[in-house]
Amino acid sequence: MNKQSKSNPKAIPVADNIKGLIFDMDGTLVNSTPIHYKAWLEACRPFGVEFSYDFFITLTGRPVVELSKDLIARYQMDISAIELVNKKEQLVENNLHHVQLIQPVIDVMDKFQGKLPMAVGTGASRERAQRLLSDAGIIERFDIIVTSDDVDNYKPHPDTFLKAAKGIGVDADCCLVFEDGHLGIEAAKSAGMSVIDVKPYYE
Repeated sequence: MNKQSKSNPKAIPVADNIKGLIFDMDGTLVNSTPIHYKAWLEACRPFGVEFSYDFFITLTGRPVVELSKDLIARYQMDISAIELVNKKEQLVENNLHHVQLIQPVIDVMDKFQGKLPMAVGTGASRERAQRLLSDAGIIERFDIIVTSDDVDNYKPHPDTFLKAAKGIGVDADCCLVFEDGHLGIEAAKSAGMSVIDVKPYYE
């Protein structure tokens, strides 16, 4: 994995009342979202299916099987959800070496490391999250990692972020969530947390 993306002069603000930081993973800590998008496109292409990146962003933040079911239903593809996921995941595996850290978000971590507790709240599986964060060299920086394996209701439900807040011992209204996806932003708001869309800081 390439360790850093290009620096951005725009600093992400953190208000004085914030007592805990919660980070989404794909598209927030690491720039893996384009890789996932291209993998889904390639997996769906044999069925004559194409969709835009902007549309894909509206679906991110959920477990891959749930996203697969949505795509199959929407485009009437003749394949099981698990089969489509397996095709997509293999394509992702082949390209993970291109993933970089998103520097403006890492800058926030650097600034508040040891000062505020930090958590990850992701729609990825625990296996994928641990591997990606380990490869990036940042897994030890988090007090807790909440994945799709840890909750029954996924983003846009607030469960992921509420569990993360509980894990770091911070009330929801004192947590700041860093997100890039529509569903994740909605989940943070539903949890009663402050949220920052990080995309404008690196796109």
